[in-house]
Amino acid sequence: MYVQKTRFDQKCEETKQARETMEQYMYTYLNQRYGLKTLIIEWAAAIINGIKTYQKDDHDIALFGKILRNECDEEFRFIQQTVKETVIALLRALIKEKFPQKTESTLSQLLEGIISGKSNMETWQWKKIIEKMYDEDDFKLLEQQLTQRIAG
Repeated sequence: MYVQKTRFDQKCEETKQARETMEQYMYTYLNQRYGLKTLIIEWAAAIINGIKTYQKDDHDIALFGKILRNECDEEFRFIQQTVKETVIALLRALIKEKFPQKTESTLSQLLEGIISGKSNMETWQWKKIIEKMYDEDDFKLLEQQLTQRIAG
């Protein structure tokens, strides 16, 4: 839906029409896709229920829910994607630094294990990542908050 919404927004800009919110666009999208009012309502309900069910387990779903409810700017997803890519790149570099003799395939498997949640990120790894991403004061604050959350 994001891809289609981006294209739709571009057309709106070209024709000097107002952009729709994500919630409005969801109904436009479902109407174009299914046409029948009953199917549109069923799919909209399924999307909303899916968000409610999985938003605590997946930050991408939580963000989509916030965008859909107009609680967050749509463009924030690009910032989130950039942060995610940065964290992955830093983690890859840390793994490669710790295991310089391992093959790219093995390094990719280690990285994928952490990303998928099959393996835990080690404390030194997340500390190093936030240390590189934030200034000293923000790093200390984040380190303290994360340590408290991990401790329960």
